[in-house]
Amino acid sequence: MATTISQSLAQEYASTWQWRIDTDPELAASLGMLSRRRSPHALDPRSLESFEQRLAWIDRALDRLKTIIRKYDIQDLTTDEQLSLKLYETQLTDYVTYTRQHKAYLCCVNRLEGPQTDLPLYARYLPTKTLSDRTFYRDFLKAIPIQLQDVQTLLKEGLAQQRTPPHCSLGGVVEQIRKMDIKSSFYKTFQNSVSVQEEQLQQECHQLVETDVKTAFQNFANFLEQEYIPELRTEISATKGYPNGAAYYQDCLTFHTTTSMTPQQIHDMGNKEVQRVRREMQAIAKRAGFQTNQLDHYLEYLRTSAGFEPKSNSSLLAHYRDIVGRLSPALLTLFHLETLPRQPLEITETPSASASMAPAAYYLAGSTNATTPRPGTFYVNTSELSTRRLYECEALALHEAIPGHHTQAAIQGEAPLPEYRCYMEDRRYFEAPCRFPFYTGYIEGWGLHCETLGAELGLFKSDTDKFGQLSMEAIRCCRLVVDTGMHALGWTMEEAVQFMLQNTAMSEHDARTEVTRYITWPGQACAYKVGEQFIRKMRTLAESELSDKFDPRDFYDAVLLGGAVPLNVLEDRVRAYVDKAKAIKGEGSTSEKAPSCTGTNEATDFLTTMSFANWCKCCIVPGSCQTY
Repeated sequence: MATTISQSLAQEYASTWQWRIDTDPELAASLGMLSRRRSPHALDPRSLESFEQRLAWIDRALDRLKTIIRKYDIQDLTTDEQLSLKLYETQLTDYVTYTRQHKAYLCCVNRLEGPQTDLPLYARYLPTKTLSDRTFYRDFLKAIPIQLQDVQTLLKEGLAQQRTPPHCSLGGVVEQIRKMDIKSSFYKTFQNSVSVQEEQLQQECHQLVETDVKTAFQNFANFLEQEYIPELRTEISATKGYPNGAAYYQDCLTFHTTTSMTPQQIHDMGNKEVQRVRREMQAIAKRAGFQTNQLDHYLEYLRTSAGFEPKSNSSLLAHYRDIVGRLSPALLTLFHLETLPRQPLEITETPSASASMAPAAYYLAGSTNATTPRPGTFYVNTSELSTRRLYECEALALHEAIPGHHTQAAIQGEAPLPEYRCYMEDRRYFEAPCRFPFYTGYIEGWGLHCETLGAELGLFKSDTDKFGQLSMEAIRCCRLVVDTGMHALGWTMEEAVQFMLQNTAMSEHDARTEVTRYITWPGQACAYKVGEQFIRKMRTLAESELSDKFDPRDFYDAVLLGGAVPLNVLEDRVRAYVDKAKAIKGEGSTSEKAPSCTGTNEATDFLTTMSFANWCKCCIVPGSCQTY
């Protein structure tokens, strides 16, 4: 039987995905796919040569793709197959174009990322159940000094080419490394060792941790402190501080927002949205007894009132668990039962080693791999406890957990899509735009959109909780202003911090942490509000076009079931759903029944595997929770 274009493309997609798994074991481990690897190395190669090898491989993949396109008629593909082809070709082309132009992989350490955060997380992902697992773990420990030396070479090359992060982006990193608890991060006790070989392997691993690994991190900290950080640029602007900076920053914005918006257009959008949200905040402040011109006083009251301060770390976690518990059954008002994912969610504390530099909360996707499942994890920052405000918790839970990042990521991971569309590589943000896409506008736009769904899901019963949502939204609006302000329009860091404080209820500690993040990851923070506005625009369009035939469950199927995509592709999907729904006569659903996550369309079968116990286990920055 002759090979079809669909089969040839499926083989090509699978080949590239397998290459990514083989090349980067840290990616494979994060997705629960280590057992599928066909390469022996235990850590991602980070040498200069390894990046040239990646580029060469993708060049060859593009050549193979062009051959397939010449050989077959792409009109033989279904609409979704044509989309997969378009996304695949664009991803490979952008990777080689941006990487050769900007070489952002040379900026591979900052206060949010680097070996000091990546390697302890990777260690937690690695199983040690079998002799093969334990041998691999030993090889991982042996590889740590090699990778740290390769990272130093990358950083030195970055200095030579003036491709570095700003000085402030490394603030606290040396102290962070020196305070690392090497033993607790990498020391694993092998359970049920039954042979002399395994006992010797255990001793070898312990010795490696105490000597090679500890020494390698000490040397790395010395290098950063003595050779790298003193030479970093003090200019915070990507436009002024990075080679070909204007193009670099515009490419970062395009990469993250998946639009062609300019810095000035994004800045203007942000200012307009800040004023809109501020008016809504003023209305709440007025109801609380503050005059229209006293919003600043109300903000200060919210920041400092003991009534909004968690009593303890455990009480803050319990508060989030209560919110998620109340959200779970309410989701059926907006989502089809068959669409909701089966992957569990855990809520846990941000590890203390990274908490001082981490945001108030964030999410790491789990693994949907059947052999090594792992729940999605919502990490809650309990450091600086007095700055954690209870009125922000409902909005954060909606964004980071359900129906935000956890729901979206788990649906995408369980969808019948090519694997390269099922999974996003949620790490190494410093590499943008020189990497495979995040589709940040879609993913973070979805998270922010979910914050606006609180009232529909039974939250925001009090004015202060609603104000918390508005404060969170105001932060995302401010990001458009301060990110573009600092990187393209000449703002100082202090101007950015004060703008955040004047227009949100966040503490000064959080404001400074946030602004440093925007400096470190140019353009990333702009994607939230750009994406959210787009998704809201699409929902308004669908509601207007379909009137009483509009069903939010069908709309969100159109948004979620195709996985993360650029915003123009999302618009195509929504318009196709609207056109189809308008054409359907009679009552009932305005779309085809969504495929069940269990592989069947029987709701009763789905219910046997879906419950609060297995879907919403509650345990927000990596590593504290127990995995499977």
